Amino acid sequence: MGQIVGSNVSRLREEQGLGKTAFCLMAGISRPYLNRIECGTANITLKELQRLADSLDVAPELLLAEPRD
Repeated sequence: MGQIVGSNVSRLREEQGLGKTAFCLMAGISRPYLNRIECGTANITLKELQRLADSLDVAPELLLAEPRD
């Protein structure tokens, strides 16, 4: 599940033209932590999932959705 969330965060962040530093400031997280999220190695809480979704202006379920081909 972590890799799905990480992939979705990375894709949505890039689609919105947000660099890692800018996104970290918006989400209130460190850059190393964002790297771990996007690599799928971080275990995020529901509160953090909501914060990431809010920063990307999407519903949290979009971060949990499996990519469609």
